[in-house]
Order: sequence, then structure tokens, then C-alpha cells
Amino acid sequence: MSRLPTLGQSLQELPGLAGLITRARELDALDRQLRATLPAALAAECRLANLREDELVFLARSAAWASRLRLSSRRLLAVAREALGRDSLRLTVKVARTDANSPFA
Repeated sequence: MSRLPTLGQSLQELPGLAGLITRARELDALDRQLRATLPAALAAECRLANLREDELVFLARSAAWASRLRLSSRRLLAVAREALGRDSLRLTVKVARTDANSPFA
């Protein structure tokens, strides 16, 4: 039996995919909320990539932007802690690859 969707079936009805879509929407909403607290230039150069347990993982376009994001970590974490109701959050900042799969491409 094929696990491919039938013609009338939407992607959200596929088992497992609905959970991924929900998670992606939650991360997108949190990303927008957190970046709204940053200076506009910095917000344009970073993205929330993931929330794993109590770790916020951000991507920055370059090492310079990653450094600026780290300097804003107190404010960013305060907003995230309030939004998520978690006291033990920490921030990890990584520099994004500069290829076609980059969130900045």
C-alpha cells in the first residue's frame, strides 16, 4: 500500500505531518515575538532555528551579527522566559551557512 496522499487529501491530514506543521507555526510565532524586541537591523540578520528543551537556538547571518545577538541575550532571554513560562532558558547562537539552504538565502 502506498503512503502517498490521495488526490483529495490535504497535507495536514497526513499522520505526523500535522505535528510538524504545528511545531513550525509555533516556532515562527516565537521567532517573530522575540525578534520584535531586537533592534531592526539585528532582527533582520537572525532567525530562531529551534527550541530544544530549555535551549533557544538562533542563527545569525555572520559572526559579527552573532556577536551582536549574544550581546542582546539578556533582553532576548527575559522575553522568552516570560513568553514560555520557563525560568531556565539559555541561548545558543550559531552562524548560518551561506548556501542555498540558508534561512537568509
